[in-house]
Amino acid sequence: MNDNDKNKNNSGAFPVMKRKDKSLSEQIEIIDLDMTPIMNLFMVLIPFLMSMVVFTQIVVIDFSLPPSSVEETNTESSKELDISIIISKNGFRIVGTGNKLDLIPQLEGKFQLEKLRALLKAVKFQYPSQKSVVLVIEADILYDDIIQFMDICRESQFPDIALSGDIG
Repeated sequence: MNDNDKNKNNSGAFPVMKRKDKSLSEQIEIIDLDMTPIMNLFMVLIPFLMSMVVFTQIVVIDFSLPPSSVEETNTESSKELDISIIISKNGFRIVGTGNKLDLIPQLEGKFQLEKLRALLKAVKFQYPSQKSVVLVIEADILYDDIIQFMDICRESQFPDIALSGDIG
């Protein structure tokens, strides 16, 4: 065998001695991970998140939908009205059982909420046991305006507020 034959046979593989020198077990060093910075981060982060729970409050507005069918009225409900406030882009109108007040138009793009407050207080004075009001709202009324109407109804001691869509 000449040197060329030896080089062909050994060209793809390492000699036995070189494999032993290339082992990785002697080069790997065991490292102990320091978890202190991560633990410190959690020790600060967890109380911070827990304190944010105290400051976060979710506000829920209670309302109910009007009944789908007309229920029989009893003798106690004869002293109560079916009050509806029809809210449109032109203004609002209060409608009671058999009575309909004139439309109170918007002034400079704002609803006249003080007039609503006065009218609801007058109704509450006449019918002190009345607790429910139905807001009939057109589709193009802003959410903020609806909330203002609901707030005034609650201030005027009408806690049971029902929402209804436009009746046409």
